[in-house]
Amino acid sequence: MYNILLVDYSRRLCRELQHLLQHNKSDYTIGDCVFDSAAALTAMSKQDFTVVVIHTERYDTAGLWLCHHIRKISEIPILLMGGRDHFKLVRKALIYQVNDYLPSPLSRSALLCSLHELRTKLEPEPMKKTASLTPPIQIKGKAMDSNHVIRIVKAYVRDHLSDEITLKKISDMLHFNCAYLGQKFKLEEKMSFNDYMLQQRMEKAKQLLLSTDLRIYEIAVGVGYKDIDWFYKKFKAYTGSSPNAYRRQKIHTA
Repeated sequence: MYNILLVDYSRRLCRELQHLLQHNKSDYTIGDCVFDSAAALTAMSKQDFTVVVIHTERYDTAGLWLCHHIRKISEIPILLMGGRDHFKLVRKALIYQVNDYLPSPLSRSALLCSLHELRTKLEPEPMKKTASLTPPIQIKGKAMDSNHVIRIVKAYVRDHLSDEITLKKISDMLHFNCAYLGQKFKLEEKMSFNDYMLQQRMEKAKQLLLSTDLRIYEIAVGVGYKDIDWFYKKFKAYTGSSPNAYRRQKIHTA
């Protein structure tokens, strides 16, 4: 059983999260729930935890301050949730080596998925590699695992599918060389950044076609395509059918 320290600045998530974990028969349990940064550091000095989950909501500064001070004393995995200015929060969190970031409003499935992925980091590896094949990325003089950086890039893509996204824009925000970040992304994900972005947009479009009554042009705009003809072309190349045909086929076979 994995022991969570929940830092809930909003004072409303503890019961909901415990119910979610129990309902899904998760290997995680909330060992302690505190409501401010000082109490969190005190709890960590008195009890062993395997993960720190920080729900910032409207308390971005306090949450980032806590991440900073946790990293001074521990390498414990940190899951940061919420925040008003998502990407500024993510960029700061990256510096403090936060393991994952989930934006507000919080998705239950995303939270469970994130905790599940953290398990692979918590479980002992059968054999440690003697040397890393991919050197860490340097941000403001601090070494960051490339895997961690790529998770932040992917989070940005997922949260901004309707926006005009380019790797250059993300690179500039993170103060990275664009070509270097692109190489790291392809090495980690086994696909290019553009292919990943296309995949995320098409999968979101498929989901919207099946779960909503939105018009095709509304879905296209919602996943980042202002040119509807270009969306039709990309969707058909990705799925083998037009958006309208995809919606009809799935409804008839459901």
